Amino acid sequence: MKIALLGPCPTEICSGRPDQPLAGGVDAVVLALARSLAGRPDVALSVMMAVPGLARPVRQPGDGFTLISVPRPRGGRLTGQRPVVENLRGQIAALAPDIIHAHSAGIYAGAALASGRPAVVTLHGIIGREARQAWANSSWPDRLRWLADARYEASVVRRASDIIAISPYVLAEFRSRTPARFHLIENPVDDRFFDIATPLPEQDRLLCVARVIPRKGILGLVEAFGLLVRQRPAATLTVVGETASDADYAARCRERATQLGVAGRVHFAGAQPPDTIRAYYAASDVVLLASEQETAPVTLAEAMAAGRPVVTTDVGGCAAMVADGVTGRVVPPRDPQALAAATVELLADPARAATMGRAGRDAAAARFRLASITTATLEVYARILAERANVQRARAKRPR
Repeated sequence: MKIALLGPCPTEICSGRPDQPLAGGVDAVVLALARSLAGRPDVALSVMMAVPGLARPVRQPGDGFTLISVPRPRGGRLTGQRPVVENLRGQIAALAPDIIHAHSAGIYAGAALASGRPAVVTLHGIIGREARQAWANSSWPDRLRWLADARYEASVVRRASDIIAISPYVLAEFRSRTPARFHLIENPVDDRFFDIATPLPEQDRLLCVARVIPRKGILGLVEAFGLLVRQRPAATLTVVGETASDADYAARCRERATQLGVAGRVHFAGAQPPDTIRAYYAASDVVLLASEQETAPVTLAEAMAAGRPVVTTDVGGCAAMVADGVTGRVVPPRDPQALAAATVELLADPARAATMGRAGRDAAAARFRLASITTATLEVYARILAERANVQRARAKRPR
């Protein structure tokens, strides 16, 4: 089976430089799935992504697959993303894959649907909801960008025939908006997360793996940490995630930590390579997520695979991933007091925290193992291709 996987993929890591930072959750998912698909004997895989600043397409070997980078011209929203979609379509036509798997409802889905070839789209976020969450604190140019992206998302969802939903939350959001067939397949986790050892008790090491942007609620996380150190004065907080997308917001988070007197105990580590991210999980006791909008955050799946209890806000699909009181705690969003209280509760009872961590690892093994996610994805491909072949045979039999 010849597969084209369209989505953001860390070029340097694919090309044998594991020391390069990993930008975000979708990149991690695309990379893990690409490596797993490429390891299947009956698969020929190409990963295609759009890169700003390129003058022409670039092909290079990846980790068992071909990585194709195509130019992404500036000002795409002003043209309805047509130039970059045409660039992607040109490479798709040259590749002639049996099936295209596009990640996220943006340019990759647009190119896949415009190609006329069998395609499936994985929805990693809900842009319309993210736009509403960001609206109040956005400038008018940013608001216009959000509106353009939300309209593009709506168009893609209406036109898609097959959609992979990574959470029941996605199903609930989009099922009534499209005639597409939905396939529920959660995000995979790199198998190496399951090999992380159980932590020593009573270390009070807190970890958040998230970009430092308003949607991730990092400012509220800092507020919560300022509250909990009153009861757990030895606690530390490490935030692993890029800080460049909204430098002003990142500065506000650091400034607030200083105002609360906890700057020396809060470490903003920035974006990190995959091996380093796993090391941060290994050096943590509880993993926190204070987001104000999420779909199915990869960090929760990684934390569970690593055997760490989690405290997460009840937004989007988070409560579908974390069983409150079993694998972690689920608290209201934008409530630093609740986040702090739930975290202190786990730090004060290491035996309970360890039990939650073990339960989380068991749940992750049943839901997020890469091999099973890859098999389920291949089954979707096979179903789409078989139905396409049946339609073509039926057409061929019609009298002329």
